[in-house]
Amino acid sequence: MAASSENLPLRPAAAPLAAAREIPAEPPDVGARALSVASRLLCGATSFFFVAFVFAYFYLRSLDQDHMWRPAHIHPNQALGVAFVACLVASALASILAGRQMKASRSWLSLGLASLALGLAAVALQCVEYTTQHWGPTNGAYASVFSGWTAFYMIAVLATMFWLETLVATELRARRTPAHSQGDVHEPDRLIAPGLDAAVFYWSYLAAIGVLMYVILYPLQ
Repeated sequence: MAASSENLPLRPAAAPLAAAREIPAEPPDVGARALSVASRLLCGATSFFFVAFVFAYFYLRSLDQDHMWRPAHIHPNQALGVAFVACLVASALASILAGRQMKASRSWLSLGLASLALGLAAVALQCVEYTTQHWGPTNGAYASVFSGWTAFYMIAVLATMFWLETLVATELRARRTPAHSQGDVHEPDRLIAPGLDAAVFYWSYLAAIGVLMYVILYPLQ
């Protein structure tokens, strides 16, 4: 007959657990360095992505199979192209000036908002061009490269504008109510400056890719 639970030997008492060591908040300098390195790595990844379109452009243009590289009726709108690249350059310059204002401990929000508005205007102009042109990605190799390159570039610009918008919103919130100092990062508001610096660096690089895209797809078509 099985022994009852009352007759079973008592288990040895477990050793008391050592008091958990509290993990201190991360210094803001660590986060600032991570943002700087991440923006450079993102530039490298972006380069590898868009160089595929550069290769496709010159490769397909050199082949020109069946003389279908660019049929006679395939012409992008030059005026919209100029306006597009002008908004890109102006937005990048405004972001650079905003970064300098931040480093000089001056208000940068007006320049940041101007950069955001100009970047979104560039995307809107490209969307307008899609509605005015009477050809698509299936109308030859040039049209395919043009449609793919500009579409993916607009996605990258929109993502960068979202990044910039979050920094503007964080700055506005920090002015009203500073972030809680007992979170994962010590003095989290100090990350606004390096975050803006990283965003400005990447946006300037992405805008330069946009200028290259304009030169290849418009004057060199």
